Amino acid sequence: MKKLAILSLSLISAGAFAFTFPQPPQPPTQPSGPQINVNAPSVQVTSLSHSAVINSATWGGDARQNLASNSGNVNINANSVQVAQARSSAIINTASGSGAKATQSLATNLGHVNVNGAQLQLVAAKRSFISNSAYGNSSAVQNLSTNNGCQTCN
Repeated sequence: MKKLAILSLSLISAGAFAFTFPQPPQPPTQPSGPQINVNAPSVQVTSLSHSAVINSATWGGDARQNLASNSGNVNINANSVQVAQARSSAIINTASGSGAKATQSLATNLGHVNVNGAQLQLVAAKRSFISNSAYGNSSAVQNLSTNNGCQTCN
């Protein structure tokens, strides 16, 4: 009987260690996303001629438009050139309704981006219409030839 009691207690205590209580979710650590390392000169060119680039989000959606841009957690260990060139162009990014978000970045570093060298960022547009819009409880962020350290500011 004594052996049975010890065996039962042993099984109960082993079972208690095998069960784990659910943990509350932890906030994400910044920066999120994969680490991108570029160990050579970086050249990003978006060249459009008779062009239209359109990106849209509706009703709580999320639209992110990046042309010749670095976004996220990026290290460039050399010189960096970012060029977004358009000719007879319209580049549009739109958010519509109830918390929709639109972010438009052209020749931009957005997020946690380190450039360990010379940097050139250029947006050249000729007969252009570059638009970023938000409607009805929405937000829109537009970056052209800029450095923006916040990916979630919209």
